[in-house]
Amino acid sequence: MQTATHAEFLKLCRKIGWKCTSQRLAVYEFLQGNHAHPDVDTVWFAVRSALPTITRESVYRILNEFTEMGIIGRLDHIDNARYDSRVGAHGHFICGQCGEISDFDWPEGAVIPPEMLSRGVSHMEIRLVGICRRCAAATGGSAPSQANDFPNNQPK
Repeated sequence: MQTATHAEFLKLCRKIGWKCTSQRLAVYEFLQGNHAHPDVDTVWFAVRSALPTITRESVYRILNEFTEMGIIGRLDHIDNARYDSRVGAHGHFICGQCGEISDFDWPEGAVIPPEMLSRGVSHMEIRLVGICRRCAAATGGSAPSQANDFPNNQPK
C-alpha cells in the first residue's frame, strides 16, 4: 500500500522526469517534516535502517539533486552542509556551542536591498548565531531574552 508521501513523491518524480527509486524515496520520506536540519551523515544513518546497502555518496548525490530542484534547501558555511525541508522564507538561529539549528519566521519587511537587485541575487538568508537557552543554562549563564539584550540593537 502506498503512503501519501510515496504518492506525493511519485507525482513529483513524474513532473521532474526522474525515476522514483527506493533510495530517493527513502531520503525524501526521512526529510518530510524533519526540521532538525540534518547533515548528510544523519540522513545516511537514518536511511540505512531501511536500505542497508545505500552509500553515503548516493545520499549526498540525492540531497544535491533535491536541492537543485528546489525540493529542499541547503545550508552551507556552517561546519558542513546541512539540509532544510522548509524551503519557504524563514531564518535560522545557530547555536555557537552545540550547533543546533532552529527556524524562525521571516521578519516582516525583510527585502533585498535595492542596490543588490542588479547583481542577480538568487538567495537571501537571515542567519543568527548565538547561544541557545539549553547551552546557556548548562553553563550557568543565560541566553539573551529580547532583541534589546544585544549591543548592536540598542536605540541610536
